[in-house]
Amino acid sequence: MKVKLLVIVTLMSVCFYAVADETTYCNDNDRCINTETNTVWGWGISFKPVYKNQYELDLLKISDSCEDEELDASDKITLPKNSFFKQTLDNEGQNSNEMLVHVYELDKNDQEEADVIDTYFNSPHKVCLNGKHRVQKSLYKRVGGVNTGVLVVPFKLRDGNIYSDSTIGPYLSYKWAVMEVLATAGLSQISVSEVGTEDVQTETGLTGAIGLNFEIDTNWDVAFLVGKDYLSGDKGDSWEYQGETWVSFGIGFNFTR
Repeated sequence: MKVKLLVIVTLMSVCFYAVADETTYCNDNDRCINTETNTVWGWGISFKPVYKNQYELDLLKISDSCEDEELDASDKITLPKNSFFKQTLDNEGQNSNEMLVHVYELDKNDQEEADVIDTYFNSPHKVCLNGKHRVQKSLYKRVGGVNTGVLVVPFKLRDGNIYSDSTIGPYLSYKWAVMEVLATAGLSQISVSEVGTEDVQTETGLTGAIGLNFEIDTNWDVAFLVGKDYLSGDKGDSWEYQGETWVSFGIGFNFTR
């Protein structure tokens, strides 16, 4: 029994290391992939922004400057269209003029596999956001990564009626190529009627919501939300909309885009 167990463990270890070593390869469709750069749990999810270029664009070596007038076309690395790249985890390497990126998927385009891996996968690259070698933002688009920001909900729709119960709070979202899913929690100012009277008081409650987020400008978003509000204590026990679902929209300011 011990011998069988030892054999099984050994085989599992061999398989694990064989898979772990194959982090860069080109498949049968001539698509070259680097599986280890900034992915989480092997699912291809990235905390940092992920981009896809619709057109060819130029990358620089990380040692080159975006302002260097002596650089010419031969000093740049052309990234084929329909490639994927991600910001590196080096926050100090990211600024308003340049970003450091890992290329992790591209077409081989009749190149040797070893040349593709050596050129694109063996080191990070620089994308110039400003300067002489600036890459136009129209050449690529954001298709993944985590966003954070603050969200304001101006009103809520409950049972077909609009209530001016505003909410403000932070949000966290994950963006894919076709959609961005958002979750938010914050404080709400909720109008509550006193039982047996026409008096209305404003109470502070807690709000949680989820929804879809849409970019409308560089740092501004609009989100469509479904959420619930909660009041504490006796106010919550007597409030008719305690924990009831509402729908609304929110206006967000993005910190990470």
